[in-house]
Amino acid sequence: MVYQLLRVVLVIALVIWAAVLVTPKGRLPLALRGVLKILRRDRNLPPQNEIKPPSAAKRFCAFLLVLLALLIAIV
Repeated sequence: MVYQLLRVVLVIALVIWAAVLVTPKGRLPLALRGVLKILRRDRNLPPQNEIKPPSAAKRFCAFLLVLLALLIAIV
């Protein structure tokens, strides 16, 4: 029972770590970006400046973290 709970916590932590790794600094999570876009449009503010995406190395590390989480979840 404890082993399974630790596995679930580890999988969730790995996925969160991967998401934090590839989210550019100063950018809101996907769930809140739509709300911000609507609020900016309602107030007649210009669109937010584009933020450059994370490097390929960070994306690759995040991909490996997700694969590790998948492996832990399956085994």
